[in-house]
Amino acid sequence: MLQNSGVADVSLTPSKQEIALTDLWLVIRKRRVLLAVLAVGLAILAATAGYKRGDRYSATGQIEIQPGSAADLKQSISSVLSSGTSSLDSVIESDILILKSETLLMKVAGTLKLQNDPVFLNGRTTIKTSSFGGQVIPLLHGNLDDPHVRAVIVQTLRKNMTVERVPRTQMISISYSSRSPQLSANVVNALESEYVESNFVAHYSNTKQVSQWLTSQIEGLRTVVQNSQDRMVDLQKKLGISALDPQHSMIVQEITNLEKGVSDATEQRVLDEARYHMLQSLPADQILDTPTSLGSDGAQSLLTSLRGQRAADSAEMARLQPVYGPNYPQVKQLVARIQAFDREIAKQEERVTNQAKDATGIAQAAENKARGMLDSRVHELYGQRDDLVQYELLSQEYESNRHMYESILARLREAAVDAGLDSADISVVDLATLPVQPSSTSPAILGLLGLFLGLLGGMALALLLEKMDTRVRDSRQIQELLGLSAIAVVPQTNWKAREKTKDIDPVNAVGPEILWDSRSAFSEAMRVLRTSIQLSSTSRQSRVIAVTSCQPGEGKSTLSTNLAATLAQGGKRVVIVDTDMRRPSLLWRLKLAGKSGLSEYLTGAETLEGITQTHKTLTTLDMIPSGSAPPLPADLLASDRMKQFVEKLRERYEYVIFDTPPVLSVTDPLIVSSLADGLVLVIRQGICSRGMLVRAAEVCQDVGIKVYGFVLNGVDASLPEYYGYLGYYSYDYKAKA
Repeated sequence: MLQNSGVADVSLTPSKQEIALTDLWLVIRKRRVLLAVLAVGLAILAATAGYKRGDRYSATGQIEIQPGSAADLKQSISSVLSSGTSSLDSVIESDILILKSETLLMKVAGTLKLQNDPVFLNGRTTIKTSSFGGQVIPLLHGNLDDPHVRAVIVQTLRKNMTVERVPRTQMISISYSSRSPQLSANVVNALESEYVESNFVAHYSNTKQVSQWLTSQIEGLRTVVQNSQDRMVDLQKKLGISALDPQHSMIVQEITNLEKGVSDATEQRVLDEARYHMLQSLPADQILDTPTSLGSDGAQSLLTSLRGQRAADSAEMARLQPVYGPNYPQVKQLVARIQAFDREIAKQEERVTNQAKDATGIAQAAENKARGMLDSRVHELYGQRDDLVQYELLSQEYESNRHMYESILARLREAAVDAGLDSADISVVDLATLPVQPSSTSPAILGLLGLFLGLLGGMALALLLEKMDTRVRDSRQIQELLGLSAIAVVPQTNWKAREKTKDIDPVNAVGPEILWDSRSAFSEAMRVLRTSIQLSSTSRQSRVIAVTSCQPGEGKSTLSTNLAATLAQGGKRVVIVDTDMRRPSLLWRLKLAGKSGLSEYLTGAETLEGITQTHKTLTTLDMIPSGSAPPLPADLLASDRMKQFVEKLRERYEYVIFDTPPVLSVTDPLIVSSLADGLVLVIRQGICSRGMLVRAAEVCQDVGIKVYGFVLNGVDASLPEYYGYLGYYSYDYKAKA
């Protein structure tokens, strides 16, 4: 991993990154606590919810819709009794909505007395009429006429009930789920029974109204037939004949045709009036167009098509509105479509009724015209005083009236039979049986599902946090961001903890830290840093190196003192200078004596020998503290005496290490770095952000400072990407110890 760290200019051209499987694994390793908490927490919540919910049992029944069961008989009945046919889809959609209707559900609740069943009510005994300050009313053994009780019962039924069409069939499946298997079966069976009965009653009542009106019309026709027969018999007695003279056959044929016209017109008028009265008595949603010649191939009428589309939109809205609310754009669109369908359906229903009314008027006018023509011709023949012709006319009138009477009477009987035909369109295929096994998912499976979803959610959250986290955590990120090389990776070491456990010799407790344990991973990392510095600077006889960081707390002072000590251990004459006059650390870190330092030298109060101290164990390492805090540190560091000071150090030492303040805090490190041969940037893992690094790089680039590279400090050695680099030497030492 070590790279050649020659002096380099900072590059601010980031490279594009692609997330690899190794990167994903590193994110998971780093966020493993978050993943574990989410996965285990969600698993516990799911298992607890399943345990509290208890076992639930689902009972299922099926009914079949047979819109063509009475088709053969209905073909012989006029359009008054079969006001159009609905397509299968629209019929089934309508039936599904009816099965979920409040009226039908309340009939089921009343039959089973669900308000007295604590299992159905899930243990609830009372309800509040309002969320704030409402009245408390009893729910258990409550009154079904109370709207609040009705709302709770209907809501509970709809919540636990599933009504759906079995795909590619004419059957509807009804399921109900509850904690009681008996309750689930009872609800499904009661709903099927109530629906079949309601369907029978509704169709029978509608058809019965038409039959009653036709019965009233029959009485008048019976009187007409009777009067015609009486007149014919009276004339026959008078004439004493049983046949007519053939010479009057043409007149008789003419009268016959006129009477047939009157009969047909009267029959059509009666049927049109029947249809008009039926349409007036039917509810608006049951009015349908009459079949047209174009619809004989099975195509549905306009009203049926509109109602089918409205039913589909209503079903879709019923599915979306409880989930997304009334303000969801698709729900608003469906509401607008349903309102448009309602307006168009109402318009078409009014059109159908008006057409039936107009047809009745036209039929009445046609009847009056035909009867007028007949009366005129009969009056003309009667004027001839021909009794034989009169007899023949009476005979034909009687036969015509009798035929019309028998025809309408047959239709009346068909109407009475048809009153029960539509009710037979619905049949129960399967009654719900008592469920034996619970249909709900067990708590154990819910826990596993929660664990799986928790892992997925944790991974997604970990990736999101990783994306939002701008802190740098590995050397590759910094290299791609700044274009610099990593000259060393320093592991995180807790020296204070080791000092408390007496793992460090008290005699050698004075820093730098590499003197406490020369075989530690930290010491080896410092030797790697020394090697990188030496290889990158072979062209110069003396080395003046500035060490800085982006912000305080990144370990630059620790690294600068240990770098100086490591160079001194190699037999080089080294001096470390603390140029941080605002927050100096060299004095207390190395336990130096006296308070004079660089500031006193720059002001002329001290000589170089007066501020220089030698380490008591490393005789090749000299130390110069920062001294007293001046009012303007930057002015002192930018003075000519500072330049002379650097030149003297170059002459006396092989390596000069400047410990400078953070580069983003003050201008002091830029001034000192301009006098040095190069700069080492210390970056602490997980502390410095990308924005800070970019800003520090821009500052160095603007001033023209050469940067050797960066040191990634405080690295977690347990991370897999650093194990081979940081764990090799410590593992080898321990194996040989």
